[in-house]
Amino acid sequence: MTWKHRFNQMKQHFGWSYDDIAKITGNSTDSIRTVLNRKDIPRWAKLAVWVFEQSKK
Repeated sequence: MTWKHRFNQMKQHFGWSYDDIAKITGNSTDSIRTVLNRKDIPRWAKLAVWVFEQSKK
């Protein structure tokens, strides 16, 4: 499973939108949308996925 897919699962689990993630990270919604629609997601998003997955264990 790719990081992007795993991130989308986490996003869906919490019911987050791009607006929500922008508020959490302090970035603009357009910035978040651009960064998360790239092939490889940023390291902060990978960390969030890792923490989320560890907390489910």
